[in-house]
Amino acid sequence: MSSRGGGPAMLSHARITVALGVGQLIEWFDWTLYASFAVFFAGSFFPAGHGGETALLSAFAVYAVGFLFRPLGGVVLGHLADRFGRGIVFNLTVLLMAGGSLAIAVMPTFGQIGIAAPVLLIVARAVQGLSAGGEMPSSTALATEAAPAGRRAFHSSALFVGSGIGVLLASLLGWLLTSTLTDAQISGFGWRVAFGFGAVLGLVGLALRRSLMLPEQAMAQQPAPRPAGRDGHALRRPGGFVGTVRTHGKSVLRVAGFAVAATVGFYTLTVYMSTHLQVEVGMHPATAFKVNCIMLLVYSVLLPLSGLAADRWGRRPVMGWSALAMAVVLVPCVALMSREVAVTLPLLLVCFALLGVFHGPFPALMSEQFPAEKRGLGVGTSYSLVAALFGGTATYLATWLRSLGHPLWFFGYVAATFALAAVTMYVIPETASVPSDPERPADGS
Repeated sequence: MSSRGGGPAMLSHARITVALGVGQLIEWFDWTLYASFAVFFAGSFFPAGHGGETALLSAFAVYAVGFLFRPLGGVVLGHLADRFGRGIVFNLTVLLMAGGSLAIAVMPTFGQIGIAAPVLLIVARAVQGLSAGGEMPSSTALATEAAPAGRRAFHSSALFVGSGIGVLLASLLGWLLTSTLTDAQISGFGWRVAFGFGAVLGLVGLALRRSLMLPEQAMAQQPAPRPAGRDGHALRRPGGFVGTVRTHGKSVLRVAGFAVAATVGFYTLTVYMSTHLQVEVGMHPATAFKVNCIMLLVYSVLLPLSGLAADRWGRRPVMGWSALAMAVVLVPCVALMSREVAVTLPLLLVCFALLGVFHGPFPALMSEQFPAEKRGLGVGTSYSLVAALFGGTATYLATWLRSLGHPLWFFGYVAATFALAAVTMYVIPETASVPSDPERPADGS
């Protein structure tokens, strides 16, 4: 297919890109629902304890369970994507995420079935963790392989565009329900409405995704090819998690070097920042919500522009300079924030803009570290482990340091992850012009 000539080829690329973005939107919409409504449904699954704090802590402990299962989902589903094809797996991930939301929506309470209620909640979150861990590897691989030459970063930026819009829509749903229902109504049935809506959105998104993939579905279902040896037969390489780490260990470390900042930065700005604005800065909750929505819109718009820049000038300068700038300005920007929107908004704009520039080429760069036949498992291994170890602990670490009276220490930690990313971008080879094919040697050798 022509990569730049327009017509059916460009329409094909665009449809695949939109389909992948829809999947990320659904994943992050459903994933965000739990954190957004935990304060309302915690008492339904756990004993209230002292003032409800025990129930809420237990609910957030279950929230962490999803992160623990992300590496398993990345390894297992990433391997399936390499073995049986990208299309099968990223349709499966949407079903798992929507199924988890549906299960939570109809789940009996602790008062009805006792200890079985939190056990079932844990199972539902584990399923969603598997889904979240497997979605990024398969979608990243397909986005890279299906994109036209010279446009891999632009097309793969749709993954984070979908993530940002998913978080935004979940926040808007929370605002809508809290504006129209009382706290008692939300705690009674409103949170079930939210999870039910997430399940329905998942099924609608799956149908939309499948329709967008046609007639490209046949291509998406094909397993990634293996490179051939001199005798014409496919080369056999060590398989599974251990084989991937052994054969592509340098690539796994490279991804970890810049993925830590990508995951910690995302959870800090999109998930935790609104809490920081309310608790530490003293901003009114409604104002903090509006500011966060504005920032998410800015972030989502910048992602494809950053991808275009990385396709033209390379991944290293775009991601490297934005990471270095974030490492320098993040702590001062947070320290200067106040409840006055006129002061805080431009400071947040700087941080979200730098995050958007850094995230735009991120999926493409991850994928380009691995050959096609190990791309799903390679990304799944490295990214999912980083997301579980660093992304999943970000909000807890921020809350703990705030309780000790040192809220800025957490943002210093986030700045350090971007400094690590800047160093990583300095030492890794440029991959913008490297063909996305299975013949490319692993680890750039």
